[in-house]
Amino acid sequence: KVEDCPICLDPIFDVLGATMFLCCGKHTCKGCEEPFGAAAVSTCPLCRESFHGEDLPILRTKAAEGKAWAQCSLASAYANGELGLPKDLRKAESLYRKAADQGCSKAQYDLGFIEELRSNDSEACQLF
Repeated sequence: KVEDCPICLDPIFDVLGATMFLCCGKHTCKGCEEPFGAAAVSTCPLCRESFHGEDLPILRTKAAEGKAWAQCSLASAYANGELGLPKDLRKAESLYRKAADQGCSKAQYDLGFIEELRSNDSEACQLF
């Protein structure tokens, strides 16, 4: 699914390469990212929430609030051992499932990959 940048309304074809604001989970294109760098503003240009320092506490809070994008991002951090977290596929899978149940396509894809690693091809095909 192609997202539109909420600032310039141009399509964002590569969401994984786009900037995501952790306060609201919105993506912006690279062209709109520069004016809103951390040094330029202290509030999100989209939701007006103040920027907090570190990513992990924000992701944990938003995931606990039930935000699918945050659950998926936190799951990815657990799956890959990022943001200072240990690799933990059980936690990653649990968070991916919560996000996938809300319709998050990236979480569904990543769950499919986990099932493929387990050689559970029928479940993987359903998720892909």
